[in-house]
Amino acid sequence: MSNTSKPNEQEISVARIYARSAYALADEQGATASLHDELEEFVKQLDKEPALERFLSSPLVETGERKQMLDRLFEGSMSEILLDTLQVMNQKGRSGLVRALSEAYREEFENRTGRVTVSVRTAVALTENLRQQLLEAISRFTGREASLLETVDGSLIGGMILLVGDRKIDSSVAKDLRQLETQFLDRASLESRNDNVYIVESSSE
Repeated sequence: MSNTSKPNEQEISVARIYARSAYALADEQGATASLHDELEEFVKQLDKEPALERFLSSPLVETGERKQMLDRLFEGSMSEILLDTLQVMNQKGRSGLVRALSEAYREEFENRTGRVTVSVRTAVALTENLRQQLLEAISRFTGREASLLETVDGSLIGGMILLVGDRKIDSSVAKDLRQLETQFLDRASLESRNDNVYIVESSSE
């Protein structure tokens, strides 16, 4: 897996074992939300420091050497739960699956708390009004409290691309979203090639 690629389902399936164990420990300490945020921040750190991710995943680094380096780098600055999880993964030869761990933990966290994270990519930034309407539409579709992970992509001609886990939007919510897209395009004064909202399953990315 390349440093910035999205983990595949097989990797997430393996990492799910460690994610569930970490969640159980965090739940005992009332720290499930903070661990969720910490994992997301750690993935962002890997994005900025590809050498760190290469170190975690390299088969040329011995387990003992990696253990010592993990302690040196993160002891005192990382939660004990996450550091211990990384150390266990290192012992099992799975330390390169940090991105998969983050994804698996996010799934576990959302399933347990009744939440869902929706990735939305738009040509220009959403207004607060459109953001709230979009959240309401997604919440109706999923039956969960939704949060948005927003990305502005200037290469889009118009409209928006939504990723809602691995589930498709049904027709009633798609209609709501098309109405939101019309408002979005009117605000942005963009020329759209069509009137559709594109709903893409994450598994197809």
